[in-house]
Amino acid sequence: MRDDSHRAAAERVISRSIAVFAVALCAQGAGDILDDLPELAPWWNLVFGGAAAFTLVWMVAASVRGRVDRRALGGFSAAVAIGLLAWPAAHPGPQVGPPWLWHVLSLGTACLAGAAGIKAAAIYALSTSALFAVVRHSPPGGAASFAVAGEDGAYAAMVGIAVAVAIQAIRVGAQRADTAEAQAVAAYRESAGARAQLIERHRLGAVLHDSVMTALVSAAQAVTLAQRLGAAKAAREGMRRLEEYTATEPARSPMPLGELPSRLQAVAENPAFLPVDIFSTLPPDGELSLPASAADALVEAVFTALDNASRHSGASRATISARVQDGRLLVEVADDGRGFDPSEVHQRRLGIRLSIVQRALDAGGRAAVESAPGEGTRVVLEWEVHRQ
Repeated sequence: MRDDSHRAAAERVISRSIAVFAVALCAQGAGDILDDLPELAPWWNLVFGGAAAFTLVWMVAASVRGRVDRRALGGFSAAVAIGLLAWPAAHPGPQVGPPWLWHVLSLGTACLAGAAGIKAAAIYALSTSALFAVVRHSPPGGAASFAVAGEDGAYAAMVGIAVAVAIQAIRVGAQRADTAEAQAVAAYRESAGARAQLIERHRLGAVLHDSVMTALVSAAQAVTLAQRLGAAKAAREGMRRLEEYTATEPARSPMPLGELPSRLQAVAENPAFLPVDIFSTLPPDGELSLPASAADALVEAVFTALDNASRHSGASRATISARVQDGRLLVEVADDGRGFDPSEVHQRRLGIRLSIVQRALDAGGRAAVESAPGEGTRVVLEWEVHRQ
């Protein structure tokens, strides 16, 4: 499954940016590269020139796939650094201009930033620029003066470090965005849970205030026989209300399957939804039923499926089919839209994962979403049914 985090997206941007930077620098120095090759020892061209070319093609190919291949990036940086160290041995004669490796020193720093981070890149930039200044001052490096050699090395170091800092800034920004998003999701869940608890406390508080506290106050103030009888009646009413409160959910009656088509029809008639056809072979009698909580979860999952189809699929029509098979209720919601790859849906998208799949699981059922690009989408909901 493709990772759609901000950090993963940033890594793809970094990979492609380094590839573009590499192609641009190599194109800029192509003339010097071709001029130097005949004067270099064949072993140097084969080992270091070949390694640089191979890893360069490797990193560009990886960037096309949107990947940061750290082995290719690190390999290129190593080929440039070691090749520069071996340059005097491979080019014993005098050199007119700077070695062609000067054009890719900053690229080596950028590659190491992509492979190992800003600290390694900074060390690489400083060490290779110092090495380059030494080589540049020698006859194989062009016999430049200390000032010119230092300027060339410093320029390569500054460009490389600037690119490395930009890469680090992209990564830090993406990491902070991922952290902020994760904190927002956690805060939302915590807030939703706190709100549910608050609603429940309010509900219980109303019962206690309206019934139990009334009974206690009445009992405390009762003087006459009539007042005591009233307090006893209030106490009985308070006990009844508390029993109703604790038994509210279990006391709900199961829904006969014969009522399901009308509930589905009510959902499908939402004016914001695309046209919906309903096909049902459910038994009209009351012999089979579904627990009330399961019926609610089923209807809510169908609502979410139709909402997704209406807003995202580009479909012209949807169908809902309901049937009983091998003692289980099967409800399918299908559309003729553009479809999608379920494996590409990120975990942070809650419409499918929570509103359909998890909702069905929490209510004792199962749900599956089947789709493919160009083939529409089908949501299958399944529950065990009971006989009345």
